[in-house]
Amino acid sequence: MISRAHILFTSVAIVSVGAALWLAPYAAAQNSGFRNAPASAAEMKNPYKSASAAAAGQKLYALNCAQCHGSNLQGIGPAPALDRAPVRNAKPGELFWFITKGKLESGMPSWSNLSQQQRWQIVTFLESQGNTKAAAK
Repeated sequence: MISRAHILFTSVAIVSVGAALWLAPYAAAQNSGFRNAPASAAEMKNPYKSASAAAAGQKLYALNCAQCHGSNLQGIGPAPALDRAPVRNAKPGELFWFITKGKLESGMPSWSNLSQQQRWQIVTFLESQGNTKAAAK
């Protein structure tokens, strides 16, 4: 004979598995952005998309980023290369968010001390490098 406890346990297990399967796509969507950027970051648009913004971003990159990520975006030591698919495929707002927030556990400082315009200029520079390398192929 099946006990009430067994029936209750089985029912709870079935409901739990069903809920997990139903919610799994939503949980994956929360972390699908670049470096776990929130969806609101992915929706941000770059207000500085011009050759002059890319040139300004290149200067800012040389001053603030190249010592870890390399003058050619190749990465140095533990700092990742920025000319690879994860960065090239990231949305501009996700890059802006990550530059702003950083991740100290992995050695990336927050660059919130730079103005919003300067951070967007760095994003514009990074985007222009992805376009330049893609055109060269």
